[in-house]
Parts: sequence; C-alpha cells; structure tokens
Amino acid sequence: MPYGIALFLIWLVLLLRFPRVMLPVSGIVAALGLLLAAVMGVLQWQQGQRIEKLAFELQYQPESCPFGQPLFVSIRNHGERTARNISWQLWASQSGYNSNLVDVASNDQRFNLGIELQPGADTQACYSLPRLRRGYRESELEYRADAVRADFIKE
Repeated sequence: MPYGIALFLIWLVLLLRFPRVMLPVSGIVAALGLLLAAVMGVLQWQQGQRIEKLAFELQYQPESCPFGQPLFVSIRNHGERTARNISWQLWASQSGYNSNLVDVASNDQRFNLGIELQPGADTQACYSLPRLRRGYRESELEYRADAVRADFIKE
C-alpha cells in the first residue's frame, strides 16, 4: 500500500478516535502545508523572473561559425545575478508557424553553456544543429531557446 494512502488512513482513524486533539493538529499541519506551498510558489516565480532576463538570439550562420556548427547563439544576462549552468532546448520553426521541426528522436536536443555569465555580460558560441524533420532547410527556419534552465548566484 502506498505511503500516502496509509498515512491518510492513520490520520482518519486518529481523527475519529481523538477529535479534540487531532482537529487542532490537523489545522496546524494544513497551515504549514499551505505555507510551504506558498514559499515554493514564490521561489519558482522568482526563478522564472530571473530566467526571463536571459536574452537569447539564435541564428543559422554557417559562414561565421566553424564547419559543422552552423547555429550562432548569443546570450545576454540582463539580470542582477550571475547565471551559470545555462541550458536550453532548441525550437526550430518556419516563419509564421509554431511547430517544432527538431526531430524528437534526436538525442542532442539540450544545449549547455559551460561558462558563468556575469550581470550585463553577453557571450557568443556556435553549436551543431540537431536532426530536423525531413523536407526543411536549416537556412529557412527560425530558431529560439525553449525550456531554459539556469542557476543564479548572488555575489
């Protein structure tokens, strides 16, 4: 039996057997649970705000990148904290459409930036493109970063 169900049944038996003690205890536990959920919500909101301050510019530029790495990526940190362990998934689509044309069977969908990005700093790098769906040319697509993750450190 899963632990959650067992815990619920134990709580229910104790509530029915000792209502004077269990009602205040249940109220305190519920208040602590709500407080924990509120704190987690605020922390996730703050992380989302920090990630939104990372500006990505992705372009297909085989002439300005090394052979085999035609995707030019520029990242700028507009936030107040240093960003590190920046990673994202590539989203490739035709102009005016919102379908991701990156082949879902491709294993190299997650891109990583191995350096720390100071507040106000920017960096450029070239990456290889993952496999795209058949029938599309890399040069005709628009690229963007999706599912961005980063750790932020206060200095």
